[in-house]
Amino acid sequence: MAWLRRLQERLLGLPAWDAGKITDEWFRAHFNHAADVVQGWLGRSLNLSKARLLNFGCGDGITDLALVLRHGAASIHGIDIRREYEKLPRIARQQLGMTRLPAALSFEAIAPNAPLAGRMRDLDGILSWSTFEHVQRDHVLPVLADLHACLRPGGVFFLQIEPLFYSPWGSHLRRYDDVPWHHLMVPPEELWRIIEAYDGQPDPAEVDFGFADFGADGYKRFIFKAYQALNRLTADELVAIARQAGFEVLRQERHQYTDLPIPPALQGRYPESWLRNNEILLLLGKS
Repeated sequence: MAWLRRLQERLLGLPAWDAGKITDEWFRAHFNHAADVVQGWLGRSLNLSKARLLNFGCGDGITDLALVLRHGAASIHGIDIRREYEKLPRIARQQLGMTRLPAALSFEAIAPNAPLAGRMRDLDGILSWSTFEHVQRDHVLPVLADLHACLRPGGVFFLQIEPLFYSPWGSHLRRYDDVPWHHLMVPPEELWRIIEAYDGQPDPAEVDFGFADFGADGYKRFIFKAYQALNRLTADELVAIARQAGFEVLRQERHQYTDLPIPPALQGRYPESWLRNNEILLLLGKS
């Protein structure tokens, strides 16, 4: 039972873990970099050791696990439309030598765009890592408004997207096609031919734990379908919609590629700010 496990952890501490066992680059990036970024943004406004957190689009749950183990988070509920988090006990055993997950973690699969505010109230904080580019465009506003309703007054929401669609590798296809802005210059059919013909090994840091479920060819189809479904939000659009949903923008950063020459075919076709803006990080507040 969850309450008993929490009591045991208060008395005996968290389950043992050893970061020296990490061998997988996807795990390393999400356990270290992603968790540190989230802590750096949420930790300024919240005491994670006391906060109730929701991770919207938790994926495999690795970042949530790191927030508990490395940053002392006391309660994180991860939700996603896929059940990748069900792999987390095995992943934690392989990569950290853990015999069980911390009691602070819980996970749940939801239907796409399912409302949450009717059963989740007074959350201290919400986080979302590279998820909102996958939310259907006409649902971005209602989803953000629903998450706003989940927060307590004074609660905060850290939202990150990387890469943004119009940035050099905004297609999310860099595993197979390393030509910057290629998705803006050629039709989807040509992109698919490039991906289908790729016979190398994708960068280990870009291969998640779902790869084995699909196989090499199935993973190509999965990634390409995800590219086709991207909502193509720009940073300015995201900020405007967040405000429309009731959030106050407390802090934002936009990271850009400034050293890549913009191809002549794209000059004047899209604003340069769109083409260079690779990532947006937002801290949103509820008054």
